Amino acid sequence: MGRIADLTRPGLASKEDKRAVSALGRKLRRISEKSAASGEKQLTRRELERELAERRGGIR
Repeated sequence: MGRIADLTRPGLASKEDKRAVSALGRKLRRISEKSAASGEKQLTRRELERELAERRGGIR
């Protein structure tokens, strides 16, 4: 199974602005970094939507 592609828009915020300030933000950042380091194929937006639909019990 692939990983979720980074859906952020480059250039909208500096690296300093991207620091997570909440516990949830820090947790999501760690998950994202771990996923990127794994080298596993990331899902496109369309692939992600399809996988979510399948997990929810059907195809859209």
